[in-house]
Amino acid sequence: MLVGGYAITLNSVFIAASVFFYCSLILTFVFRTTEQWRVKLSAGARQWVLWSFVLIPWLVALSVASVVLMPDSAAVMPSWFLALTHWHHINVFNLYSWHSAIVLLFSAASFLAIVRHTHQLLKHRSALGALLTLDGFTKNSSVDSTVIYAFTAGLFRPKVFISSALQAQLSAAENDIVCRHELAHQQRFDPLRKWSFSFLAAFYLPFTSNRLRREFSLCLELAADDYAAVGGSGGTTVASTVIKLCRLSRNQQQFSSPLSCHFYASEIEARVHYQLRSEPGRSFPLSLFVVFLCVLLASCLLSVDSYHHAVEAIFSH
Repeated sequence: MLVGGYAITLNSVFIAASVFFYCSLILTFVFRTTEQWRVKLSAGARQWVLWSFVLIPWLVALSVASVVLMPDSAAVMPSWFLALTHWHHINVFNLYSWHSAIVLLFSAASFLAIVRHTHQLLKHRSALGALLTLDGFTKNSSVDSTVIYAFTAGLFRPKVFISSALQAQLSAAENDIVCRHELAHQQRFDPLRKWSFSFLAAFYLPFTSNRLRREFSLCLELAADDYAAVGGSGGTTVASTVIKLCRLSRNQQQFSSPLSCHFYASEIEARVHYQLRSEPGRSFPLSLFVVFLCVLLASCLLSVDSYHHAVEAIFSH
């Protein structure tokens, strides 16, 4: 049994972790039931939606923990609100209770996510460093090679690599599309965004986490395709270029890193359909997002103490 500052800290982690897991469960259900709706959004709007899936659990968990533990809240909150959000014995924590299991589970998930993504970052930097030491590789220029590839790598100083073998097989318009596509990845720091999103998605169950990562990677490619199309080539030319590079790069060895952005590595069919769509993608539903966030926040805030006592009652019988 802990009493005092350590107990308050552990209770804070317990409250935040409980709310976090609850939000993740709700959002997993929402993610799996809104797939067809997300396809109708623009690439930018889909990215905002996906960022919402990985950020909302953190925002709601921290908000609820802050309100419940706020020492001065009693002076400004109505009595009915305090009755629902009041946390009994906030300065006492029993190490041999189910509270500890929740805290340990969240701590283990955080530790694994940090270790895995730190290793992934170091491995990517090592692979990129080895690549840059090879003869013929220079920053932001074509690379003399018989291998067909075009990709962007590097988190904090992203670099574009396009092989001369690829450029020789493309027309001037197609080369412009490839260059603009990779330039979009570089200017937007897409490898870094990909790594950051992957870290936040790691707190979901593996099946949902992998689907989130795949869809986010696809959205990065769709957004880069849009940037290339805006240059004057149009969606039809972009779609044909994607198909052509897919055919040319078949069975070719590539720079293997989950943090790099390859021109032709993500769901070719989805990218082609997106560029050939008859209607523009829908914008981000801001009003719907605000309503959903408020409802989720209110439900967590007003039920956190009730949920705690309900579980306590189960374990006490």
